[in-house]
Amino acid sequence: MKNFLKCLLLIAAGIILGACGQVQTKEHEKVAPLKTETRLPENGVISKAQMATIVGKNQAFRFIGENQKINYRWTYQGQQIQNPVKQKLNLHFKTQGLDQVKKAANNAKHAVGFSIEKMELAGTPELQLTIPSNWQANKAYLVSDIKGSLKKVKGSPITIENRDNQTLLRFRVLEAGVDYYIVAGGSTQEQATTEGETENQALSNDQSKQEANQQQKATPDQAIDNNDEQATENSVTTADTENPAETKAQNPTGQATNQTQVVGDKTKKEQQSTESTVTFSISARTILANWSDLVKEKQPYVPSNGWILPPTQVPLKSGDSVYDLLVQATKERGIQMESRWTPMYDAYYVSGIHQLYEFDCGNLSGWMYQVNGWFPNYGCSKYKDLHPGDEIKWEYTCDLGHDIGNNQK
Repeated sequence: MKNFLKCLLLIAAGIILGACGQVQTKEHEKVAPLKTETRLPENGVISKAQMATIVGKNQAFRFIGENQKINYRWTYQGQQIQNPVKQKLNLHFKTQGLDQVKKAANNAKHAVGFSIEKMELAGTPELQLTIPSNWQANKAYLVSDIKGSLKKVKGSPITIENRDNQTLLRFRVLEAGVDYYIVAGGSTQEQATTEGETENQALSNDQSKQEANQQQKATPDQAIDNNDEQATENSVTTADTENPAETKAQNPTGQATNQTQVVGDKTKKEQQSTESTVTFSISARTILANWSDLVKEKQPYVPSNGWILPPTQVPLKSGDSVYDLLVQATKERGIQMESRWTPMYDAYYVSGIHQLYEFDCGNLSGWMYQVNGWFPNYGCSKYKDLHPGDEIKWEYTCDLGHDIGNNQK
């Protein structure tokens, strides 16, 4: 009997050790580095381990797929990827309901619908669709279907190109798990301008044509909800100083006359030089809609218009990170900022700006940043894939980012 029990124990131990060995083998299994061009597998999944092979590389990586005779290509910039996550890149194209979509878009000539699977984007990839026909259109718009209502997607302009009886549509993807449509109108003849005509003249002529035929012809996006934010970014030029406490508690546009003069002189010099710049802003507008949740002692630090730093041109140097620009922008303007190094994430974590800290407006509140509409899934000091003209926003969220457009998770 004892021998029988010993045999059973040995067999059980062998099974357990064998299973552990298999798990360890799988965990340590090497993944072949991604090539610059990869055809998507049937399930469209690029694993986290595969994405890890292109982290930080100064190179573009393309993933090719096809569905319903429409070819598509995802292009990721390796430099932008710092925190690899699994990507689900299969597209599912729609064949029904396109006539209704075109009608809703002022009788647009063309439309294509598709859905992107729910995932956390590893970057802001460019997506190219190759339509197997020649669209007679020179204007195209990306719209999302939100509960049956079409809304124009901001920050993702469409590039349209006709080539060899095909139409190429290119745009940046800022959000996954969404049903999208591309609607297109106008004609290729309207796009042509006389040789030597300046771009401004062409635009003026185009606007004149549109005004003359406004009641009969309309661009596809005129019937679509543009989903624009309140006109604060364009209208705000100076910080609101109605509240004396705000002026006392570090005015966002400059703390004292001498500082304002220094910043003003610096701005003039920057405009005169050829120095590269990005648009940089800091906003606490969401707090205004959640005022009752704000710690009472922090009320004086919230500007009445929400802007701590309105959209401002900030110099960009080679190698700068988003964190570097935050330090520079706040230091030059006397705006308080506090951060700490987090070894676990190998990056700086920004805990407070302008005396507004995480959890000051609820247990889901704190600071987040976005670049060109994308909320990176890694620390701001690791984001260095910056280019002249980029738009960087620091925003205070009261709902883990959902109230400022971060719907990735």
